[in-house]
Amino acid sequence: MIKEVNLSDKIISFRQNEITKKPDKHDESEIVPNTLKTRVLQKYDKTLNAITEYPVKGLKGDVNSDFYEFLSMGIIPYIVGSGMFMAMFNLINKHLTPKASLRGKKMGLGVIFYGIGKTLSNDFVTRPVKWGTGVDIELPYRNIYCTLPTKPGADAEIDHKHQQRKVYDSIEFFRKDLIAKDPKYGVKYYDEIAKKLGMGENLNDSVTETTPIIQSIVASTKTAKSLSSYCWAAVGVCIAVQDCWAEFFKAFSDRPKYITKNGESFFSKVGGKLANTAKNALNLSQTFVKTLGKACKTLSLGEEGSRGFKKHWGKAWLLFTLALTIGSTYNVIHRAKQMGKLANKDLINKNQESTVI
Repeated sequence: MIKEVNLSDKIISFRQNEITKKPDKHDESEIVPNTLKTRVLQKYDKTLNAITEYPVKGLKGDVNSDFYEFLSMGIIPYIVGSGMFMAMFNLINKHLTPKASLRGKKMGLGVIFYGIGKTLSNDFVTRPVKWGTGVDIELPYRNIYCTLPTKPGADAEIDHKHQQRKVYDSIEFFRKDLIAKDPKYGVKYYDEIAKKLGMGENLNDSVTETTPIIQSIVASTKTAKSLSSYCWAAVGVCIAVQDCWAEFFKAFSDRPKYITKNGESFFSKVGGKLANTAKNALNLSQTFVKTLGKACKTLSLGEEGSRGFKKHWGKAWLLFTLALTIGSTYNVIHRAKQMGKLANKDLINKNQESTVI
């Protein structure tokens, strides 16, 4: 039996705060150019919010705290852990022997090089995949969303927030809507992918026909990128542990300090310190670059006078990392093109008998 529900005495209404405005055309979710500047700004914005805003919202039980914010806070253990390791290696340096102190400094540098190698190496996989298939799995977009009322009975204020996301964050449900409405992409984006994959041109529905292959490309590229990035991160650590870094650390310790003269004015002191700092920065930068070159050379060719494993282990690891990166990237592109050819209806020989399932 169905009973009538009377809501006449419980009127539910939603109204917008007068101060808040509806987003205009330029304040909606949109794809942004995949440039170095965009990636740096997005990484900075995401990291800053993960440290300052998202933990506070989560601990307060804010209804607007979502899974994206939870995943974004995964950067915090990396930062805290890196700082902890660097401090652990170097806080007691003054109580250690010079050799042990140098080892601690190199380990601290290794933490930095680990992060740099892991981050920069992503392009070694994603860029070739984009050139070979047309799919840029790092394609970023700025997501605009509206917050919910934070308290029961509160007005539904439309407070517009933004998140730094990627079109292919979800493999199954990537943002086709943003691709479709962006004048730079649209249907021609899928047509270009179909052409590169060998699926032919002028498809009836390039969006539908390329979607399964795009999903496969995204999944396999993410796996290849992950494997490759950890290997390149290890290369960064290997570079940092070379003995030639002693030259850089010595230059840093022996850098000249500005000595204040008797009766020197305030502005003269400031100018002298700034000039000294600039000179030190230039000299240390040059020393760093030279030392980095020596470390890379030592890793790839081995130390002078060394033999056997000590001489060739670095070269072996570099060759393995290169082979893994190139092989996994080639596998993604080759597999995608094979799927594209199988989906190309123009390649079917119409003169031969075929069975339609």
